[in-house]
Amino acid sequence: MKYFKIFVCFAIATLPIICQAQLGDTYDIDRPKKYEDKKIGYEYTYTKKYALPRKFIQNTTSHYNFYFNANEKVKDIIARAKETQKDTFDRLLNYYSYNLNDTKSQKLEVDSVLTKASTGILIHDLRSNWVDNFYLLIGKAYLLKKEFDSAEMTFNFINYEYGKRNKDKERVLTGSSENATNNAFSIATKESKNIAHKLVQRPPSRNEAFIWMIRTYIENNDFGSAAGLVETLKNDPLFPKRLENDLDELTGFMYYKQNVYDSAAVYIIKSLSKSDNKNDKARREFLAAQLYELANNNAKATEYYADAVKHTLDPVMEVFARLYALKLNKNNDPKLVNENIAALVKMARKDAYTDYRDIIYYFAAKMELEQNQLENATTYFVKSTTYATTNIAQKNKSYLALAEIAFTQKKYQNANNYYDSIVLSDASLKNIEEINSRKITLKKLVQYINTTNNEDSLQTIAKMTKNDRDDYIKKLLKRLRKEQGLKEEVNFGSGGAGNNFADRNAHTSLFEPSNGDWYFYNSNQKTRGFNEFKTKWGSRPNIDGWRLSSNLNGGNGANRNTNTNATTTVSATDTKVSVADLTPETLLANVPLTDSVMLQSNAAIYTSLLATAKLYQYELDATNLAVETYENLLRRFANNPKNEEVLYNLYLAYSKLNNVENATRVKKLLDTKYPNSTYNPKASSPTNNKIAATKAYNNIYDLFVAGKFEEAIALKKEADKLYSQSLWSQQLLYIESIYYIKQRQDSIAMVRLDNTINVNATTPMAMKAITLREVLARRGAIEKELTDLKVTKQEETVITIDSSATVKPIIKPTPTTTTTAPVVVNNKPVVIKDTATQKPMVTAPQVPSALAAYPYKVDSVKQHYVAVILKKVDNIFVNELRNGIVIYNRGTGRTLSVTPTGIDAEYKLMLVGNFTNAADAINYKNTIQPKMSNEIAPWLVADKYSIVIITEENLGILQKDKDVVKYANFIKILYPGKF
Repeated sequence: MKYFKIFVCFAIATLPIICQAQLGDTYDIDRPKKYEDKKIGYEYTYTKKYALPRKFIQNTTSHYNFYFNANEKVKDIIARAKETQKDTFDRLLNYYSYNLNDTKSQKLEVDSVLTKASTGILIHDLRSNWVDNFYLLIGKAYLLKKEFDSAEMTFNFINYEYGKRNKDKERVLTGSSENATNNAFSIATKESKNIAHKLVQRPPSRNEAFIWMIRTYIENNDFGSAAGLVETLKNDPLFPKRLENDLDELTGFMYYKQNVYDSAAVYIIKSLSKSDNKNDKARREFLAAQLYELANNNAKATEYYADAVKHTLDPVMEVFARLYALKLNKNNDPKLVNENIAALVKMARKDAYTDYRDIIYYFAAKMELEQNQLENATTYFVKSTTYATTNIAQKNKSYLALAEIAFTQKKYQNANNYYDSIVLSDASLKNIEEINSRKITLKKLVQYINTTNNEDSLQTIAKMTKNDRDDYIKKLLKRLRKEQGLKEEVNFGSGGAGNNFADRNAHTSLFEPSNGDWYFYNSNQKTRGFNEFKTKWGSRPNIDGWRLSSNLNGGNGANRNTNTNATTTVSATDTKVSVADLTPETLLANVPLTDSVMLQSNAAIYTSLLATAKLYQYELDATNLAVETYENLLRRFANNPKNEEVLYNLYLAYSKLNNVENATRVKKLLDTKYPNSTYNPKASSPTNNKIAATKAYNNIYDLFVAGKFEEAIALKKEADKLYSQSLWSQQLLYIESIYYIKQRQDSIAMVRLDNTINVNATTPMAMKAITLREVLARRGAIEKELTDLKVTKQEETVITIDSSATVKPIIKPTPTTTTTAPVVVNNKPVVIKDTATQKPMVTAPQVPSALAAYPYKVDSVKQHYVAVILKKVDNIFVNELRNGIVIYNRGTGRTLSVTPTGIDAEYKLMLVGNFTNAADAINYKNTIQPKMSNEIAPWLVADKYSIVIITEENLGILQKDKDVVKYANFIKILYPGKF
């Protein structure tokens, strides 16, 4: 009786819901064979009367057996996506706290939603109240799977199927006058304002479908459709207030995706009431602050960073919010910057921020770096790595910054240590190939330097007197034993230290007792035998066949161990000695006390110094260090027969530095000492050498300009080893620096720009390099300024050209006229300002009969473009040329469109204009022609471009014909002597 009363109460409460039916269509669906003779629930839609009992059963089972479970599954999917997304506060946050994911696991979960929702439709009466809700779930599921087309079709179906109907149950066209309310057109579905209805009745899904349709458009980058629907709903009198915050949120998302940061921030703030909890609200405020900062509204950014600090429960977000707020208050005032750094350091000392000291010190280091305070920056970066015990990504960022600072300062051993500390498995790392390349080069360099230092230390010990050497070994052994936690006493015997040293080669039989003790019972003999074995054979693993193993270190007795990692190597700073090696005999094992061993030591030093110098010269562009190393090598080993290579490389290094006096001196020395050297002809025959080198470097230049960067870099390394780097052209160096700048390898780009300047500091090319170097030094600050800047001029954008595509003419058709009325190009008015005070009279040229063979039209009074024809030039340098023309035009007061367009894989055009007629275009062409090589694009050699003029009609013909050479000949014939 008790449960019966509960059931009756439930039925009465849900009666308003279950008694309402929705109109729908019938469907014909292919089914499995076993269901061919059976009816599915939806097929009873119009064959059975939809009475109250049927309504109750259909609505109840649809809701609780299917919709509820499917809807909860969608909520769980989104909740798990939020849990798995980890926000990274050192960059712009994602708009949503979860990402749409098409991983296999999530697809399976979403597929279960689709199955359950589809089943809920098919096995129930289509007049059920929950059919539209099932379709909404299906649309959401497709969106979560990133199948945007299917999602859009589903939401469109809801819009169509569940739209307004007239009294005859016929659909009313969405947006028609029949659907107008108070003379205002409407597309939304009117929702009941009755409070009782709202409590027991679920609103229609059609209005929500509009919201999800907007989300689908935005995710699919269809911003036009999204903006249109947003504006329509904002002005729709029937659009429910309950969804206004959702609409604001999506409007912010639309602006966010289009990088309209200030508008995105405004709508995020409007949608704060949609926050799931306090921490979600703080996240939205943090994102709004980031967007305001990008929009250069520092006051608003500071305000919302402060709000995020108040509301967040995430300590990492709090730290970053505080750090960014401090950073915004610096205003580029050194005093204020230092105050902020002091505030950060003070924050790091507080116990509340113990777990975030790595981040805090990293920010302090970055602020020091912006002031070019490299020592202070290094100190804070090191502290950041010290405290980043679990945050691998943060530790990597600090180590990478330290490595780049050390590399720029040419502190290569420090740079090697920092690069070696980077964990390359970190997914957040960029330019891993560059890091790996530097690690390999620096590792080789440090190995050679360590070999030189170790051998120098050993030779220093060898040059000591016997007593001094014994005292040194005794002190060193005492220190090493202390560091290993062993007793400090060292027994050198009653005859002094020298007695033990003299007897270190005395033979002791393995199986004959000595002093009454068997070998394995005598610890001194065991230790000595172990060390002698290791000295002779090296460290051997406990495996069979070690004599035959080709990958083991060490060797026979004739070979000295010069491995810098070997524990038997003694140097004044070497502490990597194993406990078993802590005997006087082991420490002296590699000291070159005989002439033969000293020769081996000198050979190792010579080889290491030469390899070090070549790395400086050819891989690190540290020519000054290379010169120092070569000169040191010649001082120490003046009579070494391999000095011919040293002299030749030194000659190239001095030539590169434009040190003519020393280059001449070294060349003369090479000619005198090694007249028959294989290296000498290269230095002694400057004419032949220069011809070959020029040809090689011109080829490398062509490869760079054509975009074949890897091939160009590889060939350049080989050429640098064969020829004098003084033969590098400034054009080659400049375009190489442009490539490295685009790759964000700024340190290499800096070296190339320095080399460009060193070739000849008075040329226009050097002036451009100086300017670019100054800009590159402030890259971070400038990029932020450019990000904050709202650019509306088309001239400043970077355009990517698809040379394989057929490009439509960009010149809009205009009447044939000689007036200077504004012309519309790319939907923008272009005003032509000509500095010439008097326009020449335009007359139609006499058409030569030779033009009859060309498909192009002759019309000198039509509007023309000046076209720079580029041959085998990569898009990177096409954009560089475009920037040069734009800057030149701006300096002369002209406002002209500058647009690149592709012809085929080999040729591109840079169209400048447009001009009233051919005469105006020719005047402009004559103006910029001499400026190309010394102002606009001095890095572009003459055989890479030519300049012509062209009309819209001829451009269309050329893009179809694709014969640029034919068109250039046509212009030369049409205007003799002018092209």
